[in-house]
Amino acid sequence: MELTLVVDHHCNLRCAYCYAGDKFSRRMSDDTMRRAIDLAIARRPRHLDLGFFGGEPTLHPDLILAAVEHAERAAAAVTDTQRPTVRYVLNTNGTLLGEPRSRPMLEALSRPRLSAAFVSIDGPRDVHDAHRVDAAGRGSFDRALEGLSALREAGVPFQLTAVASKQTAARLGDTLRTLLPLGATKIIVAPNFRDDWSERDIAWFRAGLRELGDAWIERFRAGEAIAVEPLHAKILSHLKGGMPCPSRCMLGGEELAVAPSGRLYPCAQMVGEDDRDELCIGDVERGVDAIKVAGMQRSKERVEDTCSSCALRDRCQSHCGCRHVALTGALGEITAVLCEIEGALIAEADRVAETLFEEQCPAFLRFYYQKAWQPAGQLTQLRRARGV
Repeated sequence: MELTLVVDHHCNLRCAYCYAGDKFSRRMSDDTMRRAIDLAIARRPRHLDLGFFGGEPTLHPDLILAAVEHAERAAAAVTDTQRPTVRYVLNTNGTLLGEPRSRPMLEALSRPRLSAAFVSIDGPRDVHDAHRVDAAGRGSFDRALEGLSALREAGVPFQLTAVASKQTAARLGDTLRTLLPLGATKIIVAPNFRDDWSERDIAWFRAGLRELGDAWIERFRAGEAIAVEPLHAKILSHLKGGMPCPSRCMLGGEELAVAPSGRLYPCAQMVGEDDRDELCIGDVERGVDAIKVAGMQRSKERVEDTCSSCALRDRCQSHCGCRHVALTGALGEITAVLCEIEGALIAEADRVAETLFEEQCPAFLRFYYQKAWQPAGQLTQLRRARGV
């Protein structure tokens, strides 16, 4: 299961497209942190991804360090079943990782512990600094790169996340070419669904995706394979015949996010300012409200009335609850923007795959056809059956 601790609502940056709401200081208490971890361990998971989110979680490296220590004690105390493995996941803008106070935290996240950092870099300096600025309006690109250096020095593997807004969509090729040499284990391009996308913006997004696809093709032809999401998942969805669970949104099933107040949410992207009662599913003292979760899952499933006849249904992430909220503010409702963006992603993934397969590109074939990918398992969890 996944447990994400929203360490604080505060952040040292003021990114133009941030979905977390106003930046205000509310540090998660040590007691709330311990209760949240104990709640997750009490569910007896075989594996726990313990994530740190914000705001900017590295404002409080001491809390992260204490959480790692408590999680290991709690996991070691499990005696009535198999002890869970724990992986630590740090979601960060990277700008504070080079500071001396972050070193003990990075040492704690280094091997032999399992860990991964997700660092936000939107592309070339001009693209990144156009939106990811601090409170004084200064760009953060150079400081983010310093953070990557600190992760490399500590031996903490990292993935890179680039937000694609309508203003930067046409630069996706430049973005990927900037990120590829930085040493990430995976690169994620995340469209900003809160943008007001026009038809022209979608056209620029498609053009940018083609440039990104070309850059990815070049990488495979050079003999180097790296997953670039969400195109990677779209290729797997073709090979497996659908989007595999747990890639599908579980909405409170195997994922919990904890606000600094101790309130529980199905997803870290739904926490915001911790002021939407309809999205809250419990708290660390009383646990998860199963009735509330079931009701939210039913609401989310309403999207099937829109998507049931779509040929791309099993390769699309229309099931994602946080995307519903981003697009319309409500579960179970989407807009044509999601359809256009998902359709563009699938089309570009297929173009890349078809090009490299026809060429019999060795790196591509090794990566997708000679690797033991985890079986897809159930493809339609929490979705209505097709009735066929």
